[in-house]
Amino acid sequence: MNEASARGLLAIWANVDPDYQLEFVRWHNCEHVPERVAIPGFQVGRRYRACGPERQYLMFYETDDPQVMASAPYLQSQNNPTPWTRRSIAHFRDTLRTIYTLVASEGAAPRFDAPYLLLVRSNPPQQADGEQAVIDWYREEHLPRLVAVDGVHRGRLYRADDAVSGIVTAERKVHGASSGSQAFLAMYELADPDIPTRADWVEAARGTERSAAMVAALRDAERERYWLDFTLR
Repeated sequence: MNEASARGLLAIWANVDPDYQLEFVRWHNCEHVPERVAIPGFQVGRRYRACGPERQYLMFYETDDPQVMASAPYLQSQNNPTPWTRRSIAHFRDTLRTIYTLVASEGAAPRFDAPYLLLVRSNPPQQADGEQAVIDWYREEHLPRLVAVDGVHRGRLYRADDAVSGIVTAERKVHGASSGSQAFLAMYELADPDIPTRADWVEAARGTERSAAMVAALRDAERERYWLDFTLR
């Protein structure tokens, strides 16, 4: 399958002990990402660094679908970490790890990886059809309007897969990651990190009655910006 068909996402946020930063990068570049991307169903692995006070690192892998993270090859790797992996993930702090499925997408993948990423994690409004209302809004209005903003390459919406996210493995016992509490993750690939502060972005995000009401109704919203540090396909 090609990258445009990826419907699964494994996202890991973490801080890393200050005195282990260089060794962490060496391990992640030279062993961990190559090992993961070689697993059947994995398409690309990326690492980002925070633009602000967010967790220092965002590591994510796009997969054919979320069930890849419940497959025998992936669990074999998770339950038999290498010595270097055990040493490295023991230096993770405040770790968050969630597995998602793609539910909406707008725009094409850029020819070259976008240098910046905006993430918005949130829970739906407290109403009977809250989740579906969020998905419909992103599909029908929010993503098309934001992707039309100059410098925005692509926008995607993911829904957390609680069952797969909750699988406990040997690696998880070492780094102690939680699965997070927000149901949705919106991801925007940007040419410039300041796009979300511009007037045209704000108008696109809130400039209709429907969007203004939905933005106000989303719960537990957290916004984070990252810059691209490493990619391997």
